[in-house]
Amino acid sequence: MAYWWVSQNQTHKQERDGGYLWAPKSGANGVVFHHWSNMTLVRPGDVIFSYAKQSIGAIGVASTAAYDAPQPDEFDNAWHGDGRKVDVVYRAINPEVRLDTFVDDLIPLLPERNSPITSQKKGVQGYLFAIPPKAGQLICDGLDFASPVEQLVADTLMQTVPDETTRDALVKARIGQGRWRHDLMRHWAGKCAVTGLEVEALLRASHIKPWRDSDNRERLDVLNGFMLGPAYDAAFDAGLISFEDNGTIVVSPKLPANQLLAAGISNTAKLSTLIDAHRGYLAHHRGSVFTPA
Repeated sequence: MAYWWVSQNQTHKQERDGGYLWAPKSGANGVVFHHWSNMTLVRPGDVIFSYAKQSIGAIGVASTAAYDAPQPDEFDNAWHGDGRKVDVVYRAINPEVRLDTFVDDLIPLLPERNSPITSQKKGVQGYLFAIPPKAGQLICDGLDFASPVEQLVADTLMQTVPDETTRDALVKARIGQGRWRHDLMRHWAGKCAVTGLEVEALLRASHIKPWRDSDNRERLDVLNGFMLGPAYDAAFDAGLISFEDNGTIVVSPKLPANQLLAAGISNTAKLSTLIDAHRGYLAHHRGSVFTPA
């Protein structure tokens, strides 16, 4: 998932209460600012830190991409009226987290250019800033919030994305990029659980018991997942392969033997290690996801 820092000093109440981000497309004389055009890069499931008055007072999850929208009436024509809007589900942070309580740890993780924080440890003038995953995770770890951020992301997508296929794909993508992926990478020593592939950019965090079938504990259980290379991840998710309790691969008849090589799947593949918790989740996968015929 992507992380965004939005500086909402003048409009934080309106935007939090109204459930949105809004920025003009351009300023005076048609000047375009990156901190406004960043709106076009926001995607459903992205995490947004709402900053105002030197504190983070809310965390949000985008439920839409940006779309054209006029300036909200409650802004009293403070900017050019032609703009973009992103729908956001906000959760208040109580008490608010002051910037000075974590800024020393945050600054080394921020980009040198287009950072939301100055070298003097203050917020910069601007609206929406992309921040790296490690910076986003640092902020999340410091927030006094009841639910893990991954749970907030998933809940938002479950409530706001009507199409089940699209929703499941978004949840898989977003949760596979956050803290759960980080923990899963560590559990599997940065390798594919089947092939030993160690190229992080190619590895996918794959739930064994799918998100839609899991309860809140199971969804973020590091033992309910494998790190898999792209081919094995896609086949496992589609139910074209599964694994026995001893780790050996099971191949569905819907993945013909003459297609295995082209698919990048070996019929002698085996998981590198398994414990009983994995086996419990695998039983569900074989019974409810795998297609035996």
